[in-house]
Amino acid sequence: MPENIVTGFLATVSLVVVVFAVIAIRTGWLLPWLRRSTLRPRLWGYATLVGAVALDLFWYAWATEGSYAIGAAAIVLCVVSSVLSFLATRPGNARVTP
Repeated sequence: MPENIVTGFLATVSLVVVVFAVIAIRTGWLLPWLRRSTLRPRLWGYATLVGAVALDLFWYAWATEGSYAIGAAAIVLCVVSSVLSFLATRPGNARVTP
């Protein structure tokens, strides 16, 4: 019973995260508390999308007692998501064109 509740909660969270990620990718719109710190909204959207997939894979591997390869893939995707999220908040190179 508790696994069903956790599964439903994580599915709902994952769906909401994917919706906001797709909105950021398609339109560049961000949630109000992210607008100051995020300089590249589309990259943030991709990072969030990868993070949602990592969460889903990790939960699938844990719930089904699946192979370690699925858990390892989830961890790799989580690291990729973190790197992309970090890059979304970093200022870019300021190039001056003559």
